[in-house]
Amino acid sequence: MVQDRIEKIKAWVDQAIEEGRAVVHPVGTHELPETLQGFEHRLNACRCIGELEGFANRRKFDPTLPRWTTEQRAAIITRKTEMQNVKRKRK
Repeated sequence: MVQDRIEKIKAWVDQAIEEGRAVVHPVGTHELPETLQGFEHRLNACRCIGELEGFANRRKFDPTLPRWTTEQRAAIITRKTEMQNVKRKRK
């Protein structure tokens, strides 16, 4: 039963490759993004104010998450101010 399932999956993958719906890359040719560790890395990874707001207001989506500390809130506000200043300079 398990062997039949494996054979079906292999056939499905082979068919997808033949039809061009799947691409095969040699081992080690792709890179996965590094996982973000810690508050500072996550904060600096925000590329726009929308992302920053989603990060800052994450408890709207999951109320079980801990509240930000005073230092973290200050860092978020500082980052938002930096992003707004860059946006103003571009105009």
